[in-house]
Amino acid sequence: MFSYFDYLLKQLLIEKYPTINTDYEDISGITEKTITEEYRKFLDKVAIKMTIDMFENEDYVKAILKLARIERIIIAFNIIQGIELREIAYLLNTSADSVYSQKNTALKRLKAELANIK
Repeated sequence: MFSYFDYLLKQLLIEKYPTINTDYEDISGITEKTITEEYRKFLDKVAIKMTIDMFENEDYVKAILKLARIERIIIAFNIIQGIELREIAYLLNTSADSVYSQKNTALKRLKAELANIK
């Protein structure tokens, strides 16, 4: 069963990939992998917007933007919005252990990047 987000993503994908029939007969041609990729792009745009809105210092924003997409999503949603890692894992359709590990990696990268700023 698809969630509302899956439905919205399929609608976006239909617009993005016009070769798909508009009568929705070929909607099954959109794979789970494509949905996941587009959904993560959407979450990344939200994370970037949150980051820009949160930090006035342009160097902080640039440091966060240098992170990988998943790391940026995790940092923005967990640190800026306070969303728990298990909830982020659910959003990303991955394990909480993976999110925890990626968060630690992202924090190490941010620490190194921010050390260069000061």
